[in-house]
Amino acid sequence: MLLLLLLVSIAFSVPKLVSPEWLKENLSKKNLVIIEFGDTQSYLVEGHIPGAVLTEKEQWRKMDPETGALVRRSVEYYEKLFRSWGINNDSEVVIYYKGNTRNEILGAVYAYWVFHLLGHKRVGILDGGWKEWIKKGYPVSYEEPEINRGNFKAKYNKELETNWKYVYENIGKIPIIDGRLPDFYFGIGKFPAAKKYGHIPCSVPFSWEWWVKRDRETEKLYIEFPYYAKEFLRNQGLKPEDEVILFCFGGTGAAFLYWVFDVSGHKNMKVYDASKREWEALNLPLNRYVWETFRDCRKFFYTN
Repeated sequence: MLLLLLLVSIAFSVPKLVSPEWLKENLSKKNLVIIEFGDTQSYLVEGHIPGAVLTEKEQWRKMDPETGALVRRSVEYYEKLFRSWGINNDSEVVIYYKGNTRNEILGAVYAYWVFHLLGHKRVGILDGGWKEWIKKGYPVSYEEPEINRGNFKAKYNKELETNWKYVYENIGKIPIIDGRLPDFYFGIGKFPAAKKYGHIPCSVPFSWEWWVKRDRETEKLYIEFPYYAKEFLRNQGLKPEDEVILFCFGGTGAAFLYWVFDVSGHKNMKVYDASKREWEALNLPLNRYVWETFRDCRKFFYTN
């Protein structure tokens, strides 16, 4: 009997990258929780995957009044939120995005990182998002699900996040990966909200925006998973156990890299959640007009 229960548990372990077929086959499982990143109108009018609860990226983040950076909320906040969705510590969680905005995609990958941060690794993201689900003609619901309150208790893992001081002290020591576009990394462009150009010294670019596509048939945005990410890490001389620091402008792009590298088998990552928005607010050093590598780290500072 014990062996049978173990086999059932293994069979129902949610993949990190969830196929629509897997989700359809497991819709009736009692400990499955589905989370949609969308908006109220699309949730009710377009419909949603049966049983899915609705959330938005803004529900997951708050502003630091001192730097203006957007960062994660408290552990206690997430515990209360997850319980309201019926999540327990043995729940299998599938996250998907509607694909109407990039924020929905960024919210989904950020949530994946938050679940890991709180010690819950039974979580995956639906491959292709909502557009793939509807293109396959799978069931759609227009009703809000009935939810039994959960009892989720976090097991916070401090090793999955970091702060500006740790990043600064480890420039040139620990590989740093920038999730922004190469133009922003190089310093010839920047986000509208950014005040300064350039990148954290000794970092290398690997942009999450390369993987967000628009489906011609449905007009929905979706992630085209970068299976070459594993090769990118290997070409940087990194082994799966090597520590890397991930950042972008506001933090959600860093969480995107976390998910991609986690699916690709990397084991040791820290997300700098406050990212460049905080870094520049603190007037910390930035390099500009230079391409750097982990092997050829110049360490010179160009503050603008």
